[in-house]
Formats: sequence, structure tokens, C-alpha cells
Amino acid sequence: MNYTHEQVFGHLREASFSAEEAAEYLEISLPTLRRYVQTGRLKPRLIIGRSQLFSSNDLRLLKQKISKE
Repeated sequence: MNYTHEQVFGHLREASFSAEEAAEYLEISLPTLRRYVQTGRLKPRLIIGRSQLFSSNDLRLLKQKISKE
């Protein structure tokens, strides 16, 4: 059965993802995620110490862009 993005991730609309979770969601490596941040392709929603948190909405938009490349 194919589920829509909303069916799977709808409850996470306002959630924040750690760098590891964001990389997993985007299906990219952690070094690639860090490169995206360094180049400004993705911006953390919040930085706490050395930890970066990413908005689920930003990740969803980036995933759509990646899938079109």
C-alpha cells in the first residue's frame, strides 16, 4: 500500500529533527547534510550548543527539490 507524505508524517508537521534524523529522512549521509548546511541549502531551525534542529517543513521542501534533481 502506498501512503501519502501527509499520512506518514502529518503528525510531525511542527516537529524538529536532529541532524541524524534529518539525514535519514532526506535519505542522505550526515556529511552531505552538513554540506547542505554549510552551503546554505538547509538552515537549522534551532541551534543548542553544538546540536542543530531542523524543521520538518524545511526538510519536506528540500526532499521535494532533491527528488527533482
